[in-house]
Amino acid sequence: MTYSHPRRLLLEGAVNFRDLGGYPAGEGRRTRWRRAFRADNLGALTDTDLARLAEIGLAGLVDFRIDMERQAHPDRLPEGARTRRLELGFLPAGTLEMLARVRAGRITVAEIEKDVQSHYRRFVTDHAEIFRQTIAFAAEPSHYPLLLHCTSGKDRTGFASAVLLRAVGVPRGAVEEDYLLTNQFVRDVSHLFGPQTPRELIDWLLSAQVGYIRAALDEIDARYGSFDGYLVDALGVDAAMREQIVELLTEPV
Repeated sequence: MTYSHPRRLLLEGAVNFRDLGGYPAGEGRRTRWRRAFRADNLGALTDTDLARLAEIGLAGLVDFRIDMERQAHPDRLPEGARTRRLELGFLPAGTLEMLARVRAGRITVAEIEKDVQSHYRRFVTDHAEIFRQTIAFAAEPSHYPLLLHCTSGKDRTGFASAVLLRAVGVPRGAVEEDYLLTNQFVRDVSHLFGPQTPRELIDWLLSAQVGYIRAALDEIDARYGSFDGYLVDALGVDAAMREQIVELLTEPV
């Protein structure tokens, strides 16, 4: 498998396909390489890309796109792949309205930032069931290697990846670092916006701002007292499940 970055898999049809391995995970452990991945849209993968994915042998895939997104760009996976799929499509309330305002150029950068932070807090408050199913899926050994993905691989996938990494002991700083890597691998989707959309708005909409992921993690602390409390009370992760996920995703240094 070819990497163009310590984490990024070099694919022709996806720009933000990354390995979640190599992060410190506490108590002398680190996340395993080639076990869990995060990605953007898989609908444009080439035959060469599919051959590379076949080397990985994805066994589990969580897709956070809504039906409209899936129908527009169906996933391409290697022929004959026996990948167990979990489709958990959702968009936080207000997302489509914000996108309409961006396309019309009737929103400021400050308003985008405020709206997106609100969406990230909604990951915690409105969509606990989505991430409860995600973490349960990630606790099954037969679902590895595992891939989490959406359209850009930034927001829904970004928060899901943060939950998975924090669950196995990756410190918050490293989680934020992983989140911000999306800014190095942004797909140009300016063609999806009209000529009336200022480039500044498009660029800001597509960027990963540390304040976004912090808004979600701070919401967890405010509502549940700690990330551990969130895992137990919101996501139903008991000690046995957490130990299983740690074993699946991490290894001794």
